[in-house]
Amino acid sequence: MKDILIKEVMIPVSNYVTIKENNTLYEVFQILEENKKDNTRHAHRDAIVVNGKGEFVGKVTMIDIFRVLEPNYKKLIKNYKDGTLTKEYVMKAVKDFNLWREPMYDLCQRGFGLMVSDVMHIPEDHEYVREDDSLEQALHKYVMDVHQPLIVKKEDEITGVLRFGDLFEIIRKAMLACPI
Repeated sequence: MKDILIKEVMIPVSNYVTIKENNTLYEVFQILEENKKDNTRHAHRDAIVVNGKGEFVGKVTMIDIFRVLEPNYKKLIKNYKDGTLTKEYVMKAVKDFNLWREPMYDLCQRGFGLMVSDVMHIPEDHEYVREDDSLEQALHKYVMDVHQPLIVKKEDEITGVLRFGDLFEIIRKAMLACPI
């Protein structure tokens, strides 16, 4: 994998779903739905967020959406201190924090008024990779639990996105090509 560069696998920014920080969460779902219908583009479940000048400011992922729609996750994450997630811990947390107990109507009401700026994740330094980095470096970041997807840069410019699923496909194809 050292000989495959990120720029060979990444999705260029121009081909990725882009939303504005002043879009609503409902508009994000509409944009993602519209993108799904377009067969010439990669189907996405997350998006790059830009400001009014078109500059990258963050990303919105499925996990960001789930966390903002269920506000009790903030309490749960605050109480979780890099321990091991056992089945018992998770089930106790669901009960203790009353996760996903709100009726769907309340969920829709809560989600309808949210803005992208309330939902988006601002990547930390370790969530960026360079076009000329190897896929091995990206895989290491994913295995070490980086917030997906990775944002690709060339110098200081955001040039693309590297999704975990696309990286997995490289590994899957390589394994299937192995002589048995």
